[in-house]
Amino acid sequence: MDIITHWDTICDVFEKTLKTTGFCAMATVDTDGSPHITPIGSLILHAPGQAYYFEKFPKAMRRNLDQNPQVCVLAAHGGFWSTMASLFRGRFTTAPGVRLLGMAGELRSATEAEEHLWLERVKIFRWLKGYDLLWKDMTQVRDIRFDSFEPVRIGLMTKGLWGEA
Repeated sequence: MDIITHWDTICDVFEKTLKTTGFCAMATVDTDGSPHITPIGSLILHAPGQAYYFEKFPKAMRRNLDQNPQVCVLAAHGGFWSTMASLFRGRFTTAPGVRLLGMAGELRSATEAEEHLWLERVKIFRWLKGYDLLWKDMTQVRDIRFDSFEPVRIGLMTKGLWGEA
């Protein structure tokens, strides 16, 4: 399946995931080949196949990416009531999840536009105590170029959501 053709659907899945869970999961591989999964709430998809995220907290993931830039990002959204509605209907009306596979770039300084976009995303929380603790001084980003994706398929419940028969 072509990532460019499905980019709008992929972005919809990520938007819903961030609204329902607040994060997606990013998998990397450590030096002995063991998988490592990190929750990332700052992933921002932009041009087709391209994204970046703010890298402030994940230490093991940073070490892993410095030696092996391959990543797999999982976005899966839901919630009790939307899942119950899908079970009642016998199908999902929108794609429940997607895996993006790609390569992460080097850590770099964020642009003013990237910082602004991030602050716009989290501004609703600015009055909370944790806002400064988590999101103040988010200045380092890492680009990711995704070259393929895999839809999350749940049998007949997701049939046809990605254009397949």
